[in-house]
Amino acid sequence: MKNENLVPKVRFKGFSDPWEQRKLGNYVIIKSGDAPSEFVDGDEPYLKVDDLNNSTVFQNSTKHTVKGNAEKMIQSGSIVFSKRGAAILTNKVRILEKKMFMDTNMMALTPVETDLYFLYFLISEENLSKIADTSTIPQINNKHIIPYTIYLPCLMEQQRLGKVLILLSNLIAANEDKLEQLKTLKKLMMQKIFSQEWRFKGFTDPWEQRKLK
Repeated sequence: MKNENLVPKVRFKGFSDPWEQRKLGNYVIIKSGDAPSEFVDGDEPYLKVDDLNNSTVFQNSTKHTVKGNAEKMIQSGSIVFSKRGAAILTNKVRILEKKMFMDTNMMALTPVETDLYFLYFLISEENLSKIADTSTIPQINNKHIIPYTIYLPCLMEQQRLGKVLILLSNLIAANEDKLEQLKTLKKLMMQKIFSQEWRFKGFTDPWEQRKLK
């Protein structure tokens, strides 16, 4: 059983009040997606679980498009994740950067009086797969989210923490892009070098065939 309050050991200067235990359902608007039968062909983005594999923190694109009731679109700034099936266990949590429709295997939490980035990292760290129903197919429903207890600091501290964490995530993503570019460059260089297409200046003698042993 969790204590009612939590006092972290490391804090930003000026914050000393304990984090208070709260029910997650009081700080989010919960929405689930709609089945494909609810839509017709169109050009509005339609989010499916497999789209989460092509993003990291932010979700701004999908491979699927539809047309439907605009009131059913999930708002930008919502936190989305898989709510059904084995994909729950991968703990892929994303922030929508634009409005989208969403299928029935997805759940969206729109923050209410909480900082978006803080809540995103909190949910990612909590790994909601641990509260999923596993009697048949793993699934997370409103009944799991509404009473789930979390610790919340004041809104100002949430904003400070969320800002730092999102800056670090962006920095990691930028360096991951550079790493992939360097890997691609290395692969190209190896192809050119071992095909003898590229040589250092001053080397012209042919490479000689030898037995490896």
